[in-house]
Amino acid sequence: MKTKPFLSQLAALVVVAAIFYASYGATNALASARANVPEIYFAWERAVPFWAWSIVPYWSLNLLYALGFFLCRDAGELARYVMQLLVAQMIATLFFIAFPLQMSWGKPAVSGFSGFLFSSLAAFDLPFNQAPSLHIILCVVVGAFYLRKAHAVWLKAALVAWFALIGLSVLTTYQHHFIDIPTGLAAGCLVLLIRPLEGAPLRFAIARESARYKWAALYLGLAFLTLFAAILGAKIWGAWMLWLSWASLSFALVACGYAFLGAGVFAKNEQGRHAAAAKALLFPYLCVARLNALFWLRGRRLSDEILPGLYLGSVKQAGKFDAVLDCAAEFERPGGAQIYASLPMLDMITPCADELKRGADELERLVKRALCGGENLPQIAAKLGSNFSAKAGCAHGRDFKFHRQADSRLNLQTRGSASKDEEQTLTDSNERAVEINGKNVLVCCALGYGRSASVLLAWLVIYAGLGFDEALNLLKSRREKIAVASSLRDRIARLVDGRSACDRFAELG
Repeated sequence: MKTKPFLSQLAALVVVAAIFYASYGATNALASARANVPEIYFAWERAVPFWAWSIVPYWSLNLLYALGFFLCRDAGELARYVMQLLVAQMIATLFFIAFPLQMSWGKPAVSGFSGFLFSSLAAFDLPFNQAPSLHIILCVVVGAFYLRKAHAVWLKAALVAWFALIGLSVLTTYQHHFIDIPTGLAAGCLVLLIRPLEGAPLRFAIARESARYKWAALYLGLAFLTLFAAILGAKIWGAWMLWLSWASLSFALVACGYAFLGAGVFAKNEQGRHAAAAKALLFPYLCVARLNALFWLRGRRLSDEILPGLYLGSVKQAGKFDAVLDCAAEFERPGGAQIYASLPMLDMITPCADELKRGADELERLVKRALCGGENLPQIAAKLGSNFSAKAGCAHGRDFKFHRQADSRLNLQTRGSASKDEEQTLTDSNERAVEINGKNVLVCCALGYGRSASVLLAWLVIYAGLGFDEALNLLKSRREKIAVASSLRDRIARLVDGRSACDRFAELG
């Protein structure tokens, strides 16, 4: 029974290893054929000691690399591990061909077991293939694989220490210059972002909206600007200015998010946490996003009550609420909320129809659970008493049904005093639900003015029965600086029409 998985794992190892040595050897040969291969290093690297014994942790990565194939629990995990290794190899190979570098420093004579390992390494490893260090890339990828399998704290700590020693060994064995390490770390994190340890791989989908390309161009411009500042600053003030290239990479990734990666570039999971790889790559941008939120929210309320128990505001307030619908891709979930839903969206662009629908549906689920305990309409009506309105009941546990006697498009128009009555009834019903359950719900994004407002607006129209104008006026009257695009009306209208068609079909059925 165990023979077949073992053979599959062995076959995968042989294929991947063959690709590794073939591509690595080819790029080494290409670099060696060039007349002049540059070398990049810092003066302080001359003081790095040569530790012959560190060839042992350096070589151990090869063993851990191979052993990983046989530690995969199933075919899915094996496929993910293979894909990560192949992506790592592809990224490194492209850089080795486009930007070959070399390590020209000679190594001291070494004997014994360490000397044997150095000799074995020199048999196939020429002093090229430097940045990004493939050894560091694999250290990140293979290390993440083993850390995910370790459960005991002591074992995790031991693994972190050993893989850190492997990373350090690229310097102390005189195999790499320092610049190869941060570039290798960035490439390794990129591999884990493209093919994460859990969940689906990063999806590529060309954006259809021109607004997204405008923001992509802006962040791409920032990426080039910070890269230029890093290079110029290094020449004027010193090599430490090269760390600005981290910001350049961060802005470039955000530009890719707007152009073709979407909010998935932030790798924010259902628990509202960014993947470690995304945090590392996007750290400069994430810092800028927090400073930007502090700037725009200074002196302003962080949240406002739209209906009793239902709030709109900044994600910075999320820890104070019982239930939270989080639309901010660039912020992590603050602690505190017992009921949480993550629906990450990109900033400064209007949510698409699918995002609006998922947002409205998710908010309805949260409202039912937080304000009504998940109960159905008869139970809620009994608790709320005779003053409960069926028209407002959609906010407390039932699916919204449009008026059958009129076109559903009428729900998007201003309807005068009748709508005011419905809005007041909705408010009264919410007050009763809040009195019973004592909980509150927050719809949030970075500031609480754009993405979250669009989702709440969609919910008010689709589930709470308000017209588009009434819902928009309600939001603006309760929270200033609301910013929603004019295209939102048409998108919500299509959702309303689609829901009405489904309701009619259900009735005929």
